[in-house]
Amino acid sequence: MKRICAWCKKGLGTISSELHADDIITHGICDECQKKLLGPQKVAWLEFLDSLNMPVIVIDTTVHVATANKSARILLQKDLPEIEGILGGVVFECAYSLLPEGCGNTVHCSGCTIRNTVMDTFKTGSSHLKVQVSLTHGTPDNNQEILFLISTEKVMDAVLLRIDSAGNE
Repeated sequence: MKRICAWCKKGLGTISSELHADDIITHGICDECQKKLLGPQKVAWLEFLDSLNMPVIVIDTTVHVATANKSARILLQKDLPEIEGILGGVVFECAYSLLPEGCGNTVHCSGCTIRNTVMDTFKTGSSHLKVQVSLTHGTPDNNQEILFLISTEKVMDAVLLRIDSAGNE
């Protein structure tokens, strides 16, 4: 699988993947672009991310959303104040995040594929590609399952979560 920088399109090598041999990871970032983004020039994350044509959410080490690009905000139907600094389950409107224990603290959270995939990327630095996720969306009493395919990549102290597809079950 070919891997490229999402910003400058520079090749970043290959990753072995039997399932997605022809896919390209478009949310990788090369050292030069990372320096531009986070270095002395301090190009804003959001400006950089908004140039991508797929939904990308930046997750911090506490599983709070640091920011989300325009494509993600459109998909989630939320503005930045409803996203930034909010736990991922609340942003995705996981039904279990509304329980008294809150996002990350219910019995359901230990099996949350989004949470587990993001945390594994933080812990190991390994990217995940097109992981199938079923999210219980809505409230505990009135919900529906939404299917996602997500990909993750660690960049500095954050994980980029790309939503490859989303739809109802």
